[in-house]
This record gives sequence, structure tokens and C-alpha cells, in this order.
Amino acid sequence: MIGTLLRSLLLVLALAWPAVGSCASHYLSVISFNVESDRDTDPRKIAGDIALIGKGADLFGLAEVASEEDAETYRQAAEKAGAQFGKVFARHGDQDRLAILYNETTLTLQGVRELERFPGSRKALVGRFVHNASEIEFLFIVNHFNRRDEQRRLRQAELIRDWVLEQPLPAVLTGDHNFDFDPRAMRGNRSFEVFTARPELRWIQPECLTAGDCPPNGTQCDQRFNSIMDMVLVADKGRGWAAVSDVLMKQADYCVRERKGWADHRPVGAVIAIQ
Repeated sequence: MIGTLLRSLLLVLALAWPAVGSCASHYLSVISFNVESDRDTDPRKIAGDIALIGKGADLFGLAEVASEEDAETYRQAAEKAGAQFGKVFARHGDQDRLAILYNETTLTLQGVRELERFPGSRKALVGRFVHNASEIEFLFIVNHFNRRDEQRRLRQAELIRDWVLEQPLPAVLTGDHNFDFDPRAMRGNRSFEVFTARPELRWIQPECLTAGDCPPNGTQCDQRFNSIMDMVLVADKGRGWAAVSDVLMKQADYCVRERKGWADHRPVGAVIAIQ
């Protein structure tokens, strides 16, 4: 059963692409969430949000996980909706690591790797999964691109884009890409342009861009950035996967809570009809 927040995305998907309601399609629900590894962050409060948004989720791509202990806290929170979850915790990144949480009922983990030869202290984390109902094999990739070094971020965008498109398997990508996509100007930075330059790698644009109700500061609670940094993208190898996405937890007090121990990024959810 898709949870309340993801169910609303599924409804949008069904209305926009009626064909996805056929038995040929199966749904994959993912959440991208930068959980903030700063000293003022309380993992227990983050865990509460994960439990709230995680019902019906198949995969979480988490950025800024401070420790394996925190990753385990988040895994247990994801299980509060009733499903058993496994976790993958990155080896690189010090106290600013990537992690994957996956629903063990709907998915089987086949392998894990980090893209160590590419620049950046946070190496892309790649899980290879089988979707049990459809038997479709795919890659799930979590990124956290460089913030301060524009040239390094640009190189990350180019290299990881090309690597993803060279793989024989379809891929779903999540993470904090620091692409500074301004929902008013409808433009991102140069790294965004490079990463999405080839149509085979498609950003699932949040529904709030069409509805005009994206949060004023995008997905990060920082007045310096009026931008969507957290994204879900798909490289489906020409399979025609329909998908919808949106920024979650748009409530006005979300960023007020950040000063009391919650994350400084809003999560982004997506539902993908794989076939």
C-alpha cells in the first residue's frame, strides 16, 4: 500500500499517464532526503520524519548521514510503517556519508559499489537491485555533489552522467546535487545543464513547479538558496518509464523546526512506473 504522501503522487501519475494502470507496469517509490549531519541535528527527530513519509516507500537515498549508528536509527524508523528494511552505508565521506535504505519485501539487493575514481570526498553510492514483483534489475544511485568548488561539481556531473548512461541497466538517481535550480527562473547552474544535457537521463520535475506551490526556499532551509537541490532522475534505457515527483513536507513551519534539531533539507518523493 502506498503511503499518504506517495499515494498522492501515484494518483497524479495515473491521471497523467492512464496506461501505467495496466498490469504491465509496476510501481517503484523512492525518497531522496538530505538528513543534515551538523552538530545541531538530532537523528531521533529526523527519524520521526522518515517514519512519517516512509509508508509505501521502496527506497530511501540519504545524504549527510553522520555515522552508521545514525543510519541504523533511520533504518529502524523506515520499518515503523510495517515493512522490513535493509541498509547500505557508504565507506567514504567521513561524517557526511551517503546511505541507502531498501524495502526487503519488494526489493532484493544484488550488489553495492562506490564510484571511487570520480572526484569529491562523497563518492556516488550505487546499489544494484531486483524489483521482486517485476523481476526488473536496476541501479539505484545516491549522489551528493560538491557545494563550494564549482569546477569539481561540474566534473562530477559530467563523469557520473556518462557513467550512468554507459551502464546496461536502467538507473534511478537521487541525492543533493547542489544544482541550484531556481523554481521562479526555471534555471539551474552549469552543473545542472551538463547533468541533464542528454535526454537519456531525465529529471523527474516536482509537481510543485507546475502547480506554482514550491516552498519559497526550494528544498533547502537557507535564505541564500532559493533553489531545488534535491532531485530524483531516471535513465530508463528507452523503456518509457512514466514518473512523477514532488517536494514533500511543504508546511510553512518545516524550516523553523530546523533550528530545533530537524533537517535543513526537505525530502523529495517520486513514484516510477517500471516495465
